[in-house]
Amino acid sequence: MECRERRLAADLIALSSAEGLPVSEAAKRLCMTRQGLYKLLKQLRAEGYVAEGSVVKLTPKGRDFLSGILRDLLRYFNIASIRLVGRVVSGLGEGAFYISLEGYKRAIEERLGFTPFPGTLNIKLDPQYMPYRRYLDGLPGVVIPGFSNGLRTYGAVKAFRARVNGVEGAVVMPERTHHPTDVIEVIAPVKLRDALGLRDGDVVEVEVLL
Repeated sequence: MECRERRLAADLIALSSAEGLPVSEAAKRLCMTRQGLYKLLKQLRAEGYVAEGSVVKLTPKGRDFLSGILRDLLRYFNIASIRLVGRVVSGLGEGAFYISLEGYKRAIEERLGFTPFPGTLNIKLDPQYMPYRRYLDGLPGVVIPGFSNGLRTYGAVKAFRARVNGVEGAVVMPERTHHPTDVIEVIAPVKLRDALGLRDGDVVEVEVLL
């Protein structure tokens, strides 16, 4: 990593801890003068790493830069997967509709290597696993591209290969979802509820491959 990149990494990590704060409050949290923080923000905005506005906010470019650092750290500490535990919950039935769409189905076959059962298993994570769930927001995963059928446009989906109680599948994270952040969706070549004999409230373990 070049000198400029090392400095940029330190600046973005610091700013990430003050996201959403007005500059005056962010300066106090970061132990900086307001003038010093304004100067830093001006520079990073010009480079596209920080968004315009009255509060501190990283742009997608800034978050992508931090994602690269996170990947490097996980590799350094030899972390190849994370473990998430939660309970099965019922969804709204949207998973079956979306997974059955040819655009998603074909892309999943190409990029994840299996034909998905038309539906998702919804798992509400136990609170202690939420910090690990947030890792997935900062990692690129496997991108299932969006598409249009001429009538409607469907957004991209980020996916991570995973095992649910030992069964191969993937955690999918749509760009647009009605689920709260503590609920993850899992797809697999089989209907997981039947294959694993699951009912609402059953505890399941998901190993997410990074």
